Amino acid sequence: MAKSKIIILHPSDNVGVIISDVKKGESIEISGGIIKTISDITFGHKMALKNLSKGEKVKKYGVPIGIITSNVDAGGHVHIHNIESLYMKQYTK
Repeated sequence: MAKSKIIILHPSDNVGVIISDVKKGESIEISGGIIKTISDITFGHKMALKNLSKGEKVKKYGVPIGIITSNVDAGGHVHIHNIESLYMKQYTK
């Protein structure tokens, strides 16, 4: 099992930040359990800590940073292909 491959920045976050590239099928230890990755995820990108539904807010740093645009299962890659940034939404009106 891979250890220390993810950082969870706040207890209320529903995504963690990958700090070492992970491959599909790897087991990632988090407080409270283990999540198996369902896709390759590169350094610095986010991984879903739970199933996220379309329209749900993505929480990082304990605050919403975006909206999920398509369902993401726990262990999935969360990035620009399935999240709309609240920051960009705010400044592109």
